[in-house]
Amino acid sequence: MTVQCKARATTSARITLSKSNMLLAGMIISALAMPSAVLATDGTSPAGRPDPAPAAQAGDAATQGGEQPRTKASAHNAKELQAVTVTARKRVEREVDIPIGMSVISGEELEAAGITNVGDALLTSPGVASFDAGGGFTYVQVRGASARQGSNETGYYLDDVPFDGVTVPWYPDTRSFDIDTVQVLKGPQGTLFGEGSVGGTVVVTTRKPDATGFHATVDTNVSSTQGGTNGWGGKAMVNIPLVADKLALRLVGTEEKTSGWLYNRDTAEDNINWQRIKTGRAKLRYTPTDRLTVDLAYWKYKNHSPGGFDYAYRDMTVDTYYDVYSDWDSGSLRVQYDLDGSQLLYVYSDGGLGRTLNGVNRGRAYASTIDIGVRTNELRWTSTGENVLDWTVGFYQRRADRADTYHTEGYDPSRSSHLNKSFSLYGEVMWNFAPQWSTSLGARYFKDKVNAFDSTITQINRLNHTFTHASPKLTLTYHPTHDSSVYASVANGYRSGQLQLINSIILAEQLGLSVPASTRPDEIWSYELGYKTVMDGGRLRLNSAIFHTNWKDVPIYFPLQGGALYALLNSGGTSTDGAELGLTWIPNASWTLQFNGSYIDAVYTRTQPGTNFHKGTPVFNVPKLQLTGSAAYNWPIGNSLYGIARTDVSHFSRRETSSTAEGEPGDAIMRVSARLGVESMQGWSAYLFGENLTNEKGAVDPPYMGQATRLRPRTVGLEVSYTY
Repeated sequence: MTVQCKARATTSARITLSKSNMLLAGMIISALAMPSAVLATDGTSPAGRPDPAPAAQAGDAATQGGEQPRTKASAHNAKELQAVTVTARKRVEREVDIPIGMSVISGEELEAAGITNVGDALLTSPGVASFDAGGGFTYVQVRGASARQGSNETGYYLDDVPFDGVTVPWYPDTRSFDIDTVQVLKGPQGTLFGEGSVGGTVVVTTRKPDATGFHATVDTNVSSTQGGTNGWGGKAMVNIPLVADKLALRLVGTEEKTSGWLYNRDTAEDNINWQRIKTGRAKLRYTPTDRLTVDLAYWKYKNHSPGGFDYAYRDMTVDTYYDVYSDWDSGSLRVQYDLDGSQLLYVYSDGGLGRTLNGVNRGRAYASTIDIGVRTNELRWTSTGENVLDWTVGFYQRRADRADTYHTEGYDPSRSSHLNKSFSLYGEVMWNFAPQWSTSLGARYFKDKVNAFDSTITQINRLNHTFTHASPKLTLTYHPTHDSSVYASVANGYRSGQLQLINSIILAEQLGLSVPASTRPDEIWSYELGYKTVMDGGRLRLNSAIFHTNWKDVPIYFPLQGGALYALLNSGGTSTDGAELGLTWIPNASWTLQFNGSYIDAVYTRTQPGTNFHKGTPVFNVPKLQLTGSAAYNWPIGNSLYGIARTDVSHFSRRETSSTAEGEPGDAIMRVSARLGVESMQGWSAYLFGENLTNEKGAVDPPYMGQATRLRPRTVGLEVSYTY
């Protein structure tokens, strides 16, 4: 039997702004043009507290101004670690002063490591386990917060624009070209961001248009995969000043064909899992005054994966496969106005995801479509500088629509629709009550009206409910020295409940089982104690933390009829204890050494009758041990060249538990990569690179019926780039 779904009309060209939002933006811009003296605050820095770089804007990433230094080698080693500034709390601060477990990965570091997507960049952050599953799909979990159902466990922002899968977490495949920073904030962050989270928040910022000069970059690469096909890629960026110091346009485009290496047992096709990926980005920045900045942006992503995901048996063969088309886009308007001692920000975004799958799942023909549209408005007021009292307050409104169709051979076709209308009020106040002490109190009020149904031709299941919740956060910080801090925090996160699929209810009844019509909301409490310091004259940075979380009512999958379908159940919850350590050492101008590690013991707290989830079962897809390290060396060649050599190594212990707690555990995964190249002061560079040099073939996640996600086999290639 053949089951097929045709692609739905996806939400492309979402840059169009509604009249009401254009009116709101106009009112904000007009209001911001008024005198701002009434909102001024004392910008004096409390004694003993460092002043961040005053020129940076809180809405921008840490690196400011024009283009990057002349070579990646010189740029990476010139920085002083105590001067690294971030915008995690919506103001420019030194990373060492922020009482949040976090990691900051710069665009230069991404380029130096040859990292091609943000999912791989997250692997360098202790306590974060992510992997690219192929087909444009990325898994992300932070500090053991892993569920695979419901809205995103981890918040995900691209240039102040949030992404959410509504009923299943969605982390967009973001190609890491022309990226400014990737910031990972750990623990619930609902008091700082409109889109809440339970595990943490990932903030990706791209490089901004620069009205001071013309810049361009071209990057190309070719590669060959052992036992598979060749790959290639091309990337380009052009920055065009339209009005000197006032208006600039930045255009970015990429196209790649990744290698395939899996063999289809059913069709005898080889190398079926190649991908064709195209992305485009346009950003327009207008700065009519020193205080006002207006940004318009549009993103577009397309992916075709004729073999579906990188999911295979140990011999790199498959009998579950899909032809996958996916695309997402996002348009946004961002208006920022700098007052005396504070900043106002308004962000409007309109984005969507479309995906179709057609193939075979466990011997049954399967087809599905997904169409997601998310529209948001966010208004935020933040203090700037260092004051006795610092604050962030905001209002966030979101409308999220998700429509799905699915058909598994042997079952009635069904369709579902989810409409979530939500808003949140959030804020955080920090009191610097002594030269070395500060405390902060935050709160978030969340209201989510859910109107959802899932139906076959004859039966329907509905969920009409309004979820409300208030989440607090409390932090205490002590600065024993200018370049160190000790902090303790407690925070709360929350996600709404969701609808049960109608076919799961029907099949459960046929099997004499009872499953709920919907799941209850889940809630997490997180407790953290951390220490940060910069030593050795700014050449050695240490970040460390220990933490404990209690996550109540986490949803789990319950397999029906051998996994043909699944039902959602609320578990008794999870308990997690963990520790993290991050070290960066720059002993001299030639060497950069990094080490990151984490230990996370995450388990379910109660036995769920009738399932394989027992008290003490490790949480789904969470590795207990993570170790990553890198060593980079650069040296001058003559007067205008630099040689560079770099190696990266990562180790993850096996992920013990699948989504249904059935089957065998995954494997411990060791991943080794290396780069060797030359960089010119005139802007060109060339590198030889190798990925998965040990040819790791283990199961990244726990196999289900023998199949699991696999790394791309040993791949070697050449990359050449030029920057003007």
